[in-house]
Amino acid sequence: MDARHLRTACEKTIRVLLQAPFRFTRETRGMQAGSEVYRLAGGAVDVRVCVAIRGRLRPGDLAQLAAVGPANACDHRLVFADYVTPPVAEKLKQSGIWYADAQGNVFLSVPGALLLQVAGNRPARVAAPKGQHFSAPGAKVLHHLLKHGPRVRATYRDIRGTVGVSIDKIGKVVRELEAARALRVHGRGDVEILDGDRLLRLWTDAFAAKLLPELRIGRFAAADGFDPGALLRQAEKALGSAFVVGHEVAADAWTGHLRPGSLRLYIPEERTAAVLKDLRLAPTNAGRIELCRLYADGIRGEKRIRNTAIADPAFVYGELTAADDDRLADTARRLREERLAWTL
Repeated sequence: MDARHLRTACEKTIRVLLQAPFRFTRETRGMQAGSEVYRLAGGAVDVRVCVAIRGRLRPGDLAQLAAVGPANACDHRLVFADYVTPPVAEKLKQSGIWYADAQGNVFLSVPGALLLQVAGNRPARVAAPKGQHFSAPGAKVLHHLLKHGPRVRATYRDIRGTVGVSIDKIGKVVRELEAARALRVHGRGDVEILDGDRLLRLWTDAFAAKLLPELRIGRFAAADGFDPGALLRQAEKALGSAFVVGHEVAADAWTGHLRPGSLRLYIPEERTAAVLKDLRLAPTNAGRIELCRLYADGIRGEKRIRNTAIADPAFVYGELTAADDDRLADTARRLREERLAWTL
C-alpha cells in the first residue's frame, strides 16, 4: 500500500470511531518526509498531532519515533502503519505515541476527554513488499545509493563495479525509485535522493529479508571464549585486510554507545575454512560470532579499528534494525542522527 492509500485507510480507522463534536483533519504536510500535521478538535480538546507514515512498522523504528518528540509545535505524536502488532502497540503506548493502522486498530488518548482504543484486528495475511528493490541485488543498489547520498555521482557501470549487480537490474531499481519520487535522475551518473527516510526504510526491509540471509555463512563459538579484541587480532593475522567488521562492534566504533555482545565478520567465502581454523571456531546456533560473505568492498566505511575496516554507517544501520532488540534500536537511532542525518 502506497503512502497516499495508507494515509486514507488510517484516517478512516480514526474517523469511523470519532463521535461529535470531535473532528480529525489534516492541516499541512510535516517538515520531514513521510510526516503530516493534523488537528484533533472538539469540545475542550484542540490539539495538533504530528503523524509519521511508516507502512511496515518494524520494532527498530520505535526508538526513533519515541526520541523525536512532538515536532512543528505538535502536542502529540501518532503513527500510521499497515499493521501494528500487539507487542509493538504496547511499546507505542508505553512511549506515549498514538497509532492507527489499516486493519482498524487504533489508540488515541486525551485524559478526561477522549479515548479511542481498538485491538485484535489482524490482516488476512501480511503481504511482503514488492518491487525491484526488494531482493538481494536490489538491496545492494539501495545500500550504494544511501552510502553515497544524497547526491550520487556514479554511472550504472560504476555501481556495477562496486556492488556486482547487473546494469539492467540497477536501471530497474533506479527507475522504480524515480517513479515513486524517492529520487531524481538528473543525467548520466547523477542521481539525487529526494526522500532519504523512505529509501532508508526500503533498505532495512530488503537487507533483513533478502540480503542478510544470502550473506550468512553461520554462527560460531570461539574455543578461547568471546573476546572481540583478541578475535579481531587473530582475524587480521589470518586475513590481513581482506575482511570487514559489521554489526555491534562496528556500531560501537561509530557511536561509542554500545557494549558489543556479538561479533560479525564479512569475509571472502573461500577463506571460511582457514578462518575457522585460525580463530578456533566451532559451529553452534547459540554462537556469538557470525561469519558472513563479503560480497563487495563497497561496504567498507572510512573508519577502522586498528588496521581493520568497519562497515559504513548505512550498512550498519541496516544490520542494527534487522534485529528485534531495543538496545540495538536505540543505537541505530543514534547512528542515524550522527552519521545519516540527511535521511531524517
